[in-house]
Amino acid sequence: MRMPSATALSVLTALTLMGCDLLAKKEHADAGAAAGPDAGAASAKVAAKPQDGVHTIDGVGDVPAWSLDHGKPAKCTPSAAAVARFKAIEKGDDPGLVAGTADVSTYVKEIGADDCFASRKGLAESLNNGGYKRYGLKKFDEANRFWRAALTVRPAFLLSRYNLACGLGLAGKGKDAVTEILEIARAAKEGDASASNFLEKAKTDDDLKSVREDPTFKEALRASQGGLVGPRKGSSEPEVGKKAIPLLPEEFRKIKDTGGITDTGFITFKPAVVNIWTWRPNKDTELVVTSLTDDPATLGKPKGDLNFAYGAIAVYRREGEKLTLLISRKTGENPPSVASGKNGTVAYTFEAACGTLSGTLAWNGKSVEVKEKTCGDL
Repeated sequence: MRMPSATALSVLTALTLMGCDLLAKKEHADAGAAAGPDAGAASAKVAAKPQDGVHTIDGVGDVPAWSLDHGKPAKCTPSAAAVARFKAIEKGDDPGLVAGTADVSTYVKEIGADDCFASRKGLAESLNNGGYKRYGLKKFDEANRFWRAALTVRPAFLLSRYNLACGLGLAGKGKDAVTEILEIARAAKEGDASASNFLEKAKTDDDLKSVREDPTFKEALRASQGGLVGPRKGSSEPEVGKKAIPLLPEEFRKIKDTGGITDTGFITFKPAVVNIWTWRPNKDTELVVTSLTDDPATLGKPKGDLNFAYGAIAVYRREGEKLTLLISRKTGENPPSVASGKNGTVAYTFEAACGTLSGTLAWNGKSVEVKEKTCGDL
């Protein structure tokens, strides 16, 4: 789950050690255990629906229902005082916010966010990041109060809404967690692509483990829209990588050293998922497309003349929580670019020694068919 938003690089220096699919890498630590085995048991058929646009959570406060942003078209810049306030809130130690006694409307007025959407957006992001700090301390109720405050400032802020759902799941408030996921599903149905990505992420997020078998939760996830949904950072969904990487052929993890650069006679790799897409070639089939790197520590760094680095693309079929490898192909030294193709296909491109090559993935009803150009086609 969790992920900081992009308020300022100074904040990210402290936060990207944990990260997510937006800017950093994901951390669960052992937080999932805090919710307990029965955290979501009561949520299945009676998940609350916001009344009059408000969902009241015991110990957290009132959370507005999701709604579109309505910022004024005129550009504006947060004042120096507002920026300083953002930095203070991002520390996550504001007593009123921690205790849930703060009147968030006073913060809005203090920084002039009523008349400046950029200030409202900055305030919501700083509240989200402050909640992330409390989450890192496993103070889940306190984190939830920050995320609830962020949504009070900006109801359309799906990052905080997703974080709130995860925090509620960890705090043993499964019923309330499902309600927030339902709000994200509503945004997805309205065409918000990021909402669909959050729903896809929720399928494997350990912070939502307590509600994973909840029928209402499962139904909400079906609101994810589009034939190809993504990309999402692989580091933000480590559960996918844990299942996907071991299924790769041996050559993705170990090859013979034909260059004499090791003492063992073999070169070993540390493959990792770079990006993830959900691909639905038809209503009955859910596939997971991944781009891969041989070693995330070297991703984006210059490659020497003699190297065995590779990027790759792999496709898995997902049935419940089970993944089955369908195809895997190396794509030069770097991971490929992936996008929707024609007629429900997936297209990808990558750089080879001869130039840019491209490929297409198509579902034939039973397996993935691959058509890829070679250097001879150029």
